[in-house]
Amino acid sequence: MEISCGTGILARLIFSYIIYRAGEDAYPTRDSIKLSSQSSNIATTPAPLTLPVIQPIQVRIPNIEIRDVASNTLVSCIEILSPVNKREPNLSEYRKKRQRLYNANVHLIEIDLLRRGTRPFNHPRIPDVSYLITLTRAASGVIELWPLKLQDTLPIIPIPLKEPDPDAVLDLQNALNKIYDEAGYDLSIDYHQLPPPPALSQADKDWIEARLTNY
Repeated sequence: MEISCGTGILARLIFSYIIYRAGEDAYPTRDSIKLSSQSSNIATTPAPLTLPVIQPIQVRIPNIEIRDVASNTLVSCIEILSPVNKREPNLSEYRKKRQRLYNANVHLIEIDLLRRGTRPFNHPRIPDVSYLITLTRAASGVIELWPLKLQDTLPIIPIPLKEPDPDAVLDLQNALNKIYDEAGYDLSIDYHQLPPPPALSQADKDWIEARLTNY
């Protein structure tokens, strides 16, 4: 095995000790040496702690882009907020993305069906609700909002297109119902377990219990 010596004092001392244990007579002057196996019978100090290697996890953040066929220009963007969008460091990056889309005159629809985390957009007039859907039209000075409680049916919202085309229509509740049925979530989700944080209000708990009576 070949060992190279660093430039720090501690590194050089450790290097000298390794060479000594390997049977060398003098402190080496070259940058690297071949280490003998004579020291392999010396017991080492066991590590008092072991930890798993942390591997990066690739997170897929879903979004839908509507582009002009002729020019490939981005017209509308539908963002389905992920947990990483609602916490740092991705929260700040997502807010920058929102601003870039607005500056580029792109219609932005944001679907936030997560109770946990920090919303990328907030305002004192927004009520305290579990979910929020917003529409920011290109070159518009206002944001259209659909605040939603847990008990509410998801709305039918407009999807702006490039003029002179009229808005498309997206029935969110119908889309959610189809996804739920096709994915078989009724078989994989145990609704009798406690929901994830934050804690539900008493009104939400009562509504859930009533829904689960015949489940």
